[in-house]
Amino acid sequence: MLFSFPDMQIIEFRLLPLFALVAALFAPQALAEDAAVPANDPALLMQVPLDAGQPLLNTQAANEPADLWTRVRQGFKMDNLDNAQVRAQEQFYAKHPEYMRRVVERSRRYLYFIVGEVERRGMPTELALLPIVESAFVPRAQSHALASGLWQFIPSTGQRYGLERTWWYDGRQDVMAATYAALDYLQDLYNLFGDWQLALAAYNWGEGGVGRALAKTRARGLDDDFETIKKPRETENYVPKLIAVRNIIANPEAYGIKIPSVPDQPYFQPVSTGKHMDLQLAAKLAGTTLEELMMLNPGFIRPVFAHKEDRKLLLPIDKVETFERNLKSYDAPLLSWQPYVTKRGESLDAIADKFSIALAELKDVNKLGNARAANGQTILVPIRGESDANERQNLASLIAGSVAAIAQPEADDPAPAQASRATTVQRHKVSRGDTLFGIAKRYGMQVAELKALNGLTSNNVPAGRLLKVSAEAEPAPAVRGKPAAGKLIKVKTRQHVVRRGDTLDEIARKYDVSVSELKKWNRPVARGVLKVGFKLQIRQES
Repeated sequence: MLFSFPDMQIIEFRLLPLFALVAALFAPQALAEDAAVPANDPALLMQVPLDAGQPLLNTQAANEPADLWTRVRQGFKMDNLDNAQVRAQEQFYAKHPEYMRRVVERSRRYLYFIVGEVERRGMPTELALLPIVESAFVPRAQSHALASGLWQFIPSTGQRYGLERTWWYDGRQDVMAATYAALDYLQDLYNLFGDWQLALAAYNWGEGGVGRALAKTRARGLDDDFETIKKPRETENYVPKLIAVRNIIANPEAYGIKIPSVPDQPYFQPVSTGKHMDLQLAAKLAGTTLEELMMLNPGFIRPVFAHKEDRKLLLPIDKVETFERNLKSYDAPLLSWQPYVTKRGESLDAIADKFSIALAELKDVNKLGNARAANGQTILVPIRGESDANERQNLASLIAGSVAAIAQPEADDPAPAQASRATTVQRHKVSRGDTLFGIAKRYGMQVAELKALNGLTSNNVPAGRLLKVSAEAEPAPAVRGKPAAGKLIKVKTRQHVVRRGDTLDEIARKYDVSVSELKKWNRPVARGVLKVGFKLQIRQES
């Protein structure tokens, strides 16, 4: 996703005492702050490659607290990439030091945790820098491709890696859950391709795209590495962006950039409240601001901490004791909000009057904009004083987020009982472009398990073959006008309107399908036609 840069302030030079002036002569030269360097302008590229085994600078002063960047630099393990794209990205970041400073400042909340998890798994610490490329460490970053969070998961990949999404909560934006999932995904991709640059390319493009590109490269007798495979422009620049960031972090002085120090100590601590509560109240009990609490807990998309046994509230580490002490002595209600399923055409004025809330506040909490009437969606309203125990229990089950279908406005019952899980064995017909990795993840299996179940000794499976797969199915709750789902897989069709610059590869990745499937579902595309404004039919499992 793209981010805009504010106008940079012009550096003011002041007359220095003689000794300071002499010292300044030996300082790294500052770069002019103008427009970003074009990726295809080699005349402006910097020549500061990072050679393998090159000693990394340790700029930590003896009297300063430990700097997390020292650990990060010591864990760099990825192969170097030295090409025009890397140098262009280096120049770009070097021309925008204020942007880098803001990104690093945002990272302070999360970086210690991410680095620790990367180190625990024995992975290259370059991966801890990936959110700089993906989201600029904006915890609720959203892309036009429906990707979300620090690690920019699209819905289907997030679901594959266990990131829960309910009306109350989006695990893709959960700092800890999304980090675990992203590193799991990256490790799986590395295990599949045996190379971190290819793994990163697959994280951006999809494992199917990289797998097909490798097959074509090998068929031509060429090297099967990142630089050789044919790839989309976005992916071609994606890995160089990370390498450029790595090079700058490794030796910021060489690029005229000062990287703010990040303390080598935990910023937050997860706590279990055992209760649902307003986030505003949680912030008050902890003695912090709501903004700070939301930066640590961006997964909660309503103003409520939706408690579950495995779900934690993240608090600044120096506020945990205050929060726990105040929560223990707090005897007033912890919740002031409840969900309300509106009727189509119901007046928002009437709803506001019914629940004694200002219309402006009702619209603000629910992001209703200028709407005057509801369309049958679920919204938040204040808990009325006369609510009885049953209503509060119903609210508790909703807040627990145990049923993802709560987000579906067409559901008659906003709090259906959780359906029991059923394990089944079925068959999957291999389509062109399928990979064992993709098939295994689709059905919640490991590749080794899938191969053992089908007696496979190779990762290559011909299209048309039927594979036995094992999957845990969770029947969907009843939806208005339809019986409860009894099948393992339901398919829904949606449309994608082609925009200028779209490619089949990018569209396929956005919706987690293959290019061959797009061509199969759309005859004009199969004939090589992809026009701006064309409505592509896309079939997805739901």
